Amino acid sequence: MPRVDLRLNPAIPAATLAPVRLTAGPSGKRLQTNQGADWVRIAVGAITRRRPEGLRRLLESLARMERPEGTEIAFLFCENDDESRVSEVVDAFRQEVAEPVELMLEPTKGIPFARNRVLTAALEQGFDFLTFVDDDEVVEPGWLANLLAAMETRKLDLGGGPVDPVAPDGRLTPMQQAILDDLIARAKREADGRASLAQSDGDQTVDVYTNNWCLRLAAVRERNLYFDTATAESGGEDTKFSQDMLALDSRNGWVPGAWVAEAQTRRRLTLSYQYRRMRDQTRTRSQREGFGRKKSLKNASQRYTEALALLLVLPAITLFSRRRGRETLVRIVRKAALAAGLVGGTLGMRSYHYAAGNEAMHLEDAADAS
Repeated sequence: MPRVDLRLNPAIPAATLAPVRLTAGPSGKRLQTNQGADWVRIAVGAITRRRPEGLRRLLESLARMERPEGTEIAFLFCENDDESRVSEVVDAFRQEVAEPVELMLEPTKGIPFARNRVLTAALEQGFDFLTFVDDDEVVEPGWLANLLAAMETRKLDLGGGPVDPVAPDGRLTPMQQAILDDLIARAKREADGRASLAQSDGDQTVDVYTNNWCLRLAAVRERNLYFDTATAESGGEDTKFSQDMLALDSRNGWVPGAWVAEAQTRRRLTLSYQYRRMRDQTRTRSQREGFGRKKSLKNASQRYTEALALLLVLPAITLFSRRRGRETLVRIVRKAALAAGLVGGTLGMRSYHYAAGNEAMHLEDAADAS
């Protein structure tokens, strides 16, 4: 995927940002609703908390987005805060697009509470599909058309697509660049692996994440399923939702052509943040999936050993090449975080990745918002 420019372009007149373009999806066929009617009703959703510039960029990309033929679109946004801080941003977007735009306020802090607010609204308003992307992302023009074409042609209940990590504006330090390169490489490996599974129809049990997500709402109506609010501090509500869907015999799938780009802030491009994120995600996953004490400790020991071995040769690698030294250091941190997460999960330690004390990690950097 080509690099996506996340910067706003003030030279583009507002009137040109939101053409209501009716274009056929990649399948070339008219999409059908769950009940077989001609028009598909789609709720394009996003939740946000104190990221006004990130949300502005997302909305600009949604304004440019192709509108698939035979669809009726509405935008459902939820601000997870005690008062609105992005109403002006959403009001400006509302003036640019022809579709209905709704901004809800969810004062109970926590990602699953905000997602459930949007999900409930989509169900109550009778939509056929609900999509989610994050408020630090931008969508490719054909994102929605590709998602919906796959949902229809493959009869998916829950579909997801690839996320491309991209740099913030401005020059990065060498270490920040090394971390970004690692994120890009890992995202590409995941996207390529899942695309291969999709080609052979072997992706029906993949986990689907809300950073690029489409849900057939009839499947939720049948299963009475919502995001688990117990994950408000730990995170992982989307993975649990995906696995709950699979447990109830849903059909998940991967949509290789439905790309979004995620802006990485400088605060995230640090070894400390990457360590905490992987440690916390691994804790949550090991407890949710029940890796088992013996298996977890064995894997943790292996990762610690690998990290120690790399640490011992790090000075020699750095002497030979500083770039390779930075790459090796990123690998060491990742392996150590994975090991710590496995041990912590085995000991019953919870993740507090999204707890109030860690909120600063998830807000916009002033330098990246300018």
